[in-house]
Amino acid sequence: MRLRGGLLLSGVFLGGLALGTVAQPLGRAMGQAAPSDSTYQQLSLFGDVLTEVKQNYVIDPPSDKLIYNAINGMLAGLDPHSSYMNAQQYADMQVQTSGQFGGLGLEVTEKDGLIEVIAPIDGTPGARAGIKHNDIILEINGHSTDGLELDDAVSKMRGAPGTQITLTIKRNGVNTPIHVTLTREIIKIDDVKDRLFTTPDGPVGYIRLSSFDEKASDHIIKAVNELQKQAHGKLHGYILDLRDNPGGLLDQAVAVSDDFLNSGEIVSTHGRHSEDDQVWYAQNGDITSGAPLVILTNSGTASAAEIVTAALQQNHRALVLGQKTFGKGSVQTIMPIDNEGALRLTTALYFTPSGKSIQGYGVTPDVKVSDTSLPDDAFFAQLRETDLLHAFANPTGQGTAPLPPAPPLPAVAATIQAKPPANWPAFDPTKPDTDFQLQMGLKLVDGMTAAQ
Repeated sequence: MRLRGGLLLSGVFLGGLALGTVAQPLGRAMGQAAPSDSTYQQLSLFGDVLTEVKQNYVIDPPSDKLIYNAINGMLAGLDPHSSYMNAQQYADMQVQTSGQFGGLGLEVTEKDGLIEVIAPIDGTPGARAGIKHNDIILEINGHSTDGLELDDAVSKMRGAPGTQITLTIKRNGVNTPIHVTLTREIIKIDDVKDRLFTTPDGPVGYIRLSSFDEKASDHIIKAVNELQKQAHGKLHGYILDLRDNPGGLLDQAVAVSDDFLNSGEIVSTHGRHSEDDQVWYAQNGDITSGAPLVILTNSGTASAAEIVTAALQQNHRALVLGQKTFGKGSVQTIMPIDNEGALRLTTALYFTPSGKSIQGYGVTPDVKVSDTSLPDDAFFAQLRETDLLHAFANPTGQGTAPLPPAPPLPAVAATIQAKPPANWPAFDPTKPDTDFQLQMGLKLVDGMTAAQ
């Protein structure tokens, strides 16, 4: 796909804000082809229904609301990520991609008529309140969300900074509702955090990337430079933490992948029109000089984050540790409509270097590690792309894998536990020692050797 603006690879709603994809004028995107006779007939049917509703409904509904609902119904029936944004939502989305927006800092989606959390964003009210991936929001300020449209739920969660909102949550493994009161605020996304760890083989740099905004690659490069200064020289390896990263800009997914590669395909996109197909390749210039690299993932690792994970895994540049990713393999284009918001439309699917799509499958880690010692049946099923209404079928019909020949895992991988022991301390985001997946990642990277 030709980039005519900022490509976003995320299909979830962000604490009251919707994420979309490429900016281009609606007229050009729609082309000049005239509707067929059958299209005119269906439009006539729509006009008849609209007239009946306006004349005979129990109250006189606002025409703009009827049209807005009709547009959203049309798009929602296509796939989970196509939608219409009114002028305010479009403005909010544009602010969000620059790394600052208002809200709670929760990425949410709709599943089976309920509002479910994809992930809290680091450093936001949602994250500080302890809201987790897969939490179901049962009530907003005491009002049930059962059957509530996602747009309406998002609107209810938005509000003036400084005002409070109470969410009632159902959580995996907890039998009673959880009531959480949050204070809305302007959210400035600190998309990259870094920290230096000491392992037996030398210093390891930890980089947490929480989203792919327009400065993601610049911030990754800055983090690597700062870590090297702290270590006073070369690091033994790096951990790139993409857990609960919902995605973002496609060009930044490509750039971040390129930061760690010297060559190889990163990703390709294929849409309805072959002339818009595109392939991105890495250029020489691995910012870590081939140091061992481990990527941490979970079921909240989605879209642009999956592009990076698959590109580095399939090019044998990194090992992936954690849980299977979300499985979103589609690309949306943002088409502005003069003074009326914007259309967010799925226009392409993306494919990993192996030529396969992660749609519905996600990326399978090289070393599977859970973040809890509880049995799997203690939880609701982890929300993934295939759980969303009208999700695309995988066009390649199978999951992805590293490009052959795949090198063997280092010997240390066989010593890594798949789950934390029963006496593992409760997770505390301020205490890395309680993060079991991170600790296993440090163990894995410590046993790896530099890429050749």
